[in-house]
Parts: sequence; C-alpha cells; structure tokens
Amino acid sequence: MITRAALRTPDVIRQAREHLSRGRVSMDLLDASIGRSWQRCLEHGLRPGTRLLELPKLDSSELRLRRETHRRLIELADPLIKQVAEDLRGCQLLLATPDATVLKSYGRNFILADRFRIGAGINLDERRFGTNAPALALIERAPVLVKSCEHMLFPENPVSCVAAPLFDLDGDCLGLIDLTFEADHPRPEIFLRRVQQLTGALEQRLFMRHYQQRWVLQVHASLAELDGVSCGLVAISDTGFILAMDAQAVRWLGQDAANLVGQPVEALFGNPWPTLQRQCERQSALLGLELADGRLFGRLNPPELWQPAETAPVAIPPPAKLPPDRHLDDMVAGWPSPLAREARRAARALASGLPVLLQGETGTGKEQLARALHASLGERRPFVALNCAALPESLIEAELFGYGDGAFTGARKGGYGGRLVQANGGTLLLDEIGDMPLSLQARLLRVLQERVVTPLGEHREVPIDCRVIAASHRDLEARVTTGEFREDLFYRLAGVVVELPALSEQQQLAETIRRRWAALCRQHRRELALDDALCERLAAYDWPGNWRELEHCLEVALVGAEPELTCLTLEGLSPRWQRKLNAGENAAASGGEPAAPAPADASQALRELEQLHMQRTLDAHGGNMTAAARSLGISRSTLYRRLG
Repeated sequence: MITRAALRTPDVIRQAREHLSRGRVSMDLLDASIGRSWQRCLEHGLRPGTRLLELPKLDSSELRLRRETHRRLIELADPLIKQVAEDLRGCQLLLATPDATVLKSYGRNFILADRFRIGAGINLDERRFGTNAPALALIERAPVLVKSCEHMLFPENPVSCVAAPLFDLDGDCLGLIDLTFEADHPRPEIFLRRVQQLTGALEQRLFMRHYQQRWVLQVHASLAELDGVSCGLVAISDTGFILAMDAQAVRWLGQDAANLVGQPVEALFGNPWPTLQRQCERQSALLGLELADGRLFGRLNPPELWQPAETAPVAIPPPAKLPPDRHLDDMVAGWPSPLAREARRAARALASGLPVLLQGETGTGKEQLARALHASLGERRPFVALNCAALPESLIEAELFGYGDGAFTGARKGGYGGRLVQANGGTLLLDEIGDMPLSLQARLLRVLQERVVTPLGEHREVPIDCRVIAASHRDLEARVTTGEFREDLFYRLAGVVVELPALSEQQQLAETIRRRWAALCRQHRRELALDDALCERLAAYDWPGNWRELEHCLEVALVGAEPELTCLTLEGLSPRWQRKLNAGENAAASGGEPAAPAPADASQALRELEQLHMQRTLDAHGGNMTAAARSLGISRSTLYRRLG
C-alpha cells in the first residue's frame, strides 16, 4: 500500500501539474491539504504561469501599527524564534498575523522567482500568492508542509516551507510561525517537527502565564520529558478544583479527563488536595501519580505569589525544599565565618527596624534566609513576599501599593490593599528588587521615607509599619553605577548587606547532603541509602545552580529510583548527572602528579604577600569591600574569606 508521504515526489507532482494545466486537480496524486489548496486557487482564477502581481506590502508606519496591534504575539514568540533562527542558520523564519501578514522575519532572506523577497509587511494570502505554507496552515488550522514543487505558482521554487498556527487558550488563532529552507533538503519532516515544537512551547507558555496565580500540574509518562513540549498542563484552583487542561494533558490522562474540568482534583488522582498541596511549601514538587491505566510523573507548581498557611506545627513529613523558617543559626552553620557573622548582624538590624539587603547567586537561598531572619523576630507576624521579576511592569505597582474600587479595567471589586499594607506589623520581602522598573523605584523610595502608601485610583494615604528585606541576584551597586538602579533607593535598602555564599563555598557539604537526603526519604516514605562514594562526588561538584540544583538532583534521583533499589550509587543517577559528576572527577584526576610541596616558610610568605596586596587594595578604596573585590577580580565573599 502506497502511503501519502510516498506520493509527494517531484515526479508525482509533475503528473499532477499536467492535469492542472488542463484545469483539473488530481486529488489522488496530491496530499489532501495541497489538493484542496490547488482547487481553491483555480476558483480564485489562479493558473500555472499566472503572472504574479506585486504582493501587498505595508509601509513602515502601517507595519509599526500592525506590530503594536499584535504586540502580545511578538513579546511571546520573539525570544524563542530568535533562538531557533540562531540554531538553524541558512533557514528563514517568519512570524505572521492570523491574516498571513508577516510581522517579522528572522535569519536568511530568500528570493522567489528572482523578484519576490519575502519579508516583513508582505501579505501571503492564498488568493494572491497561491499555495504557500503560512496561508495553508491558517486555513487548515494545523501544521503543514509545502514542498517546493507544490507551490502552485512557482513550479521551480528554490525553497520548501513548513508552518504551524499558534492558538490561545480559547482556541482562537494568535498568529503563525513559518520556517523556509532549501528545496533539496532530504528530510523536510525535521523542520515540520521543529516548528510544531516551537508552537507547542509557546502555547505552554501562554497557559502558564494565564494561570500563573493558580496551581499548575505538569504530567508526562516519562520523568525526563516532564519539562518538554509534550508534557500536559492542568490548572487547579486554590480549593482543589480542576480549572482547565490542555490537549497534551488530555492525551496523558485519557479522553475522559476533559470531562473532569470543574470537578475536585481527587476525582482524577484519588489523593486528597491538601496532601498534594502540602508537598510544595512554596516550591514545585515532584509527584508519582497512580492512574487506573498506568503511572505518570507530575510536577505541581504553586501560584506565583502563594504562601503556605502559617499554622501550628503538625506531625507531617518535612517539605521537599529547604525549610523556610528553619533557625538562622542552622542555616548559616556551614557559611564562612565573616558571612555568617553578617547574617546574624542582619537579624539584629531587622529587629531594630533597619532594612536588610540580601545579595547572592541564583539558588543560594535568599528567600529562605529572609524567612529565617523574619522568624528570628520571635513573634508571629505576617511575612509577605513579592517577586519583582515575576510580574509585568503594569502589575507590580498595583500589587505593591494596592488600588481602589474601579481603579482600572479588571480591578477587583472593592479594591485591593496591596503587599505593603498586607505586611503591616510584619516583614515585606522585595525579591529580585534589581528588576524593578526605574519609574516604580522612585515611588517605592517615597513610601519607605514617608511610611504611607496611596493606592492607585485613590487620594487617601494609608500608614504602614513593616520591616523591609530586599533581595537580588544582581550586583545592585554595579547597577547604580550604570544608572539601572537608583542610588538613593540603594542606600535606603542597604542597611545591612548580607552576601550569601555559593553552595560550593560552604563547609561540611557532604554532611549537609546526607541530612537533605534523609529528609527527602522521610517525605517520600522511602528507605534508600545514599552511597558514601556518591555523596563525596556530590560534595565535590561545583553546583552552579546552588541549592536549587542540589535539591532537584536529589529529589529526581529519589523519585525516579526503582522500587527494589536499597542503595543509590552513581549508576542509579541519570546519564546526564553521571556525565557531570564523572567530568569533575576526571578533571581532578587529570591534573597530573601533585607538585612537591613548597617549603612552609615560602608558602607562608606567599600568603602574606597576597593578604598584604588585598589589604592595600581595600585601603585604596576607602574600605569599600565591593570596589576592592571588583578591582582584584574576585567576589566579595572571597575577599572576606581571604582577609579572615
């Protein structure tokens, strides 16, 4: 039996064109979508050899207006398409509107029939341009491949193309993505899969953005694919009701799953909602989901601004992530002593009402330290966190300062108090403060100085009294120098500056890893030993992702371990982690024979010279540790450690 794919050869299409020259479309010789397109082209009066008039093209002002109209589409798709264009050099990618008008072109520019350059502003309507992938994808509402010889008006076309439409959550078309490549490529289906992956990733991003204030469950049969475009997404309300699920979720959960929208989550998984919810503790949690027809892996993601209820301690397994309210002394136990001393100083400063600034790489536990500082106050006060990088600029102001009833379209009835008012009497964490827009920095400065806030759409002033902790992975002092952060706001926030050490700088890391492994085993109710040799390798790894990377590594290894396994060794990890840990071991082993130790007095002299140079540099910068470290080309924490 001949398949449809086997029919799409130049010889077969040449036969179809012979029939077309006599005004007849041979549907049995063509792919179904191509045959329908050729038939429509005949009805529009297009014939092979038709002289193509100049395609409609927007002028610069019209194109600018069209891009503004479709700004949501461009902001969503532009970063990912640029990455793909960088990977696929020699190809051209197009981002187009639902009427096939090209908004942006990326990569190579192809020219058809020595005359037509496909670029921004061109409209590729099938009625004028004939059979082409962008127009066909919009009509078919599905990904399509149009081979070079299948373009009705360009029988000697030098390119083939694939295109896929992009749909929003209501099923309406937002636009499309086209990928054009050389006609002689032997495997065009590779490009079709690539554009399908791209639109799938964008539709996932739309879903996650739309439900960023809801719980979102990712599901897949393979743990390794849980973050891929084939994973399913399920949105869940705070009270545990299923709000929505995408097509991939229906695929993994079964066709009947779509009928469960509006039902309690227990109807799908059997587990009580509080049990699933409790596993998060402000962080995503990996789950094993037992269904009637098999087992799935899931990752439950809490809402962007969700905080677990503060209740009296109960006898439940410890959370998967670092306990947010653990004692400050426990948290800084493995830190270099100068940095630990500064963290304890920050606790005393916060108790006196002074602001605290936390600086550290991504994943070093800035929010956990903020919670530990808040807990050190002793009394039960509100702790409110706002991630300044997680909200669009238009929403940060409303979230921080609140708004009155009817202040803007979509405003909550009765208004909203805002994070500053919610934190009254307690602590406000301004996470990723370095990403706050400059316009809002000025207003925040006034609020911190005057201790009153004016909600949007109102004239009344609301007094506030809260302690402020700011945190950022960016070097705020450097951003002040470049004008990206207000100097006056920096000095208002930088009462005590705590620099969190990277995980690789912490002491007794092997023991810390053993404690975390034991806690994860209790949480997941597994009795699985951690091999000593593996633990030592983990402790020797550099951990560029810090605590977050370590937590993911340990938890994925535990959840993915075979039920009969009793001890986790290096071979029990994924191939990716085996490569990472072996690379570190090989790097250490390839250093050659160790050099003969230098005489003690020479070594001591070298250390003294180094320390003297660092001290002189520090003195030259007036005791400014940040400036001195920058001049020496090392981090502040390294400078602290080497000066003792």
